[in-house]
Amino acid sequence: MELYIAGGCGEHGRNCFYVQGDPLCFLVDCGTMAGTQGDPDPRLSREQIERIDAVFLTHSHADHTGALGRLIERGYSGPIVATNETLRQLPKKYPNTVSLEEICADGRGEFRGMSVTWGRSGHCAGSVWYRFEENGKSVLFSGDYTEKSQVYPCDFIRSQTADMAVLDCAYGTDETAFETYRERILGRTKELAEGSGLIVFPVPKYGRGLDLFRLLSGELRIPFYGDSLFLQNLDAVRRHGFWYAPLRSDVPVCPYRNERHGIVFVSDPQLRSEEARKTVASVLSAGGKAIMTGTAEHGSFSEMLLEKKEMEMIRFPVHLNHRQYEKLISENRFSKAIPYHTPEISCESHCVF
Repeated sequence: MELYIAGGCGEHGRNCFYVQGDPLCFLVDCGTMAGTQGDPDPRLSREQIERIDAVFLTHSHADHTGALGRLIERGYSGPIVATNETLRQLPKKYPNTVSLEEICADGRGEFRGMSVTWGRSGHCAGSVWYRFEENGKSVLFSGDYTEKSQVYPCDFIRSQTADMAVLDCAYGTDETAFETYRERILGRTKELAEGSGLIVFPVPKYGRGLDLFRLLSGELRIPFYGDSLFLQNLDAVRRHGFWYAPLRSDVPVCPYRNERHGIVFVSDPQLRSEEARKTVASVLSAGGKAIMTGTAEHGSFSEMLLEKKEMEMIRFPVHLNHRQYEKLISENRFSKAIPYHTPEISCESHCVF
């Protein structure tokens, strides 16, 4: 097998990995680099695209799926394989999608003779890690991975063997413990709730927002509000199911109607939509505060608010740092491992294994 890094190593975004096997060639993810005008797509040659037999998606976030349309424009017409939940979350319908659950029931199966194993990665509903094996060679992709979520179950990567592993290391050399960040954001939210009394959190459409709600609603007696997508996702959690841990909470969450006290969740982390911007503007004009919990993309409205100090940044971890990356390696048997998703650590662009 050969691994070509088409994006995602030595940078935050554009996650895309081309595996040349024997005989199959496949992609794992096909994302864009947000805020990059001239070169946002994965670095794939025409010859590589012509050879791709399948695309496997780890989850729906744009830095893992945003270049699918461009890939199809450049000639790809093969299957796009993902969990049913990930396929549901994609912003548009693509031709030739294939349910991962159908070809790999119970986490194991085959795709055109190649062995495929997968498990839940704890990052959001539908997110998975993969292990592929063909002709005695194997490669594992963690996808965006965390074992700390209280909402999204994770099937821990343990005692796995692979000739190559591509592992989440998005937080690079930041060794701050999850518990430290948890207490930091909880303490600051309590402080602001007692002061301004109104806080807005721009959160991803699918992911950390529900974890954040679970943390805050368990500690604060304060009104909670959310946009329509947040309310839909919360309803899914409360109904439990394969992608969600049980959430026993009777805390009501209502649509935001310019109230002056409470916590507001907006399902648009970069504040691209007019509706999201209006909500944040309403909170700020009422003397409230905005808190960003993830990465602000270059050129985004959220980045502008951070630069103007109209928004605070307090990380809510949903990835691994380098110490956790190394610990994950120690709990498995990988001949070689590559960290991805961080600009702090570079890696080779082509590996033979």
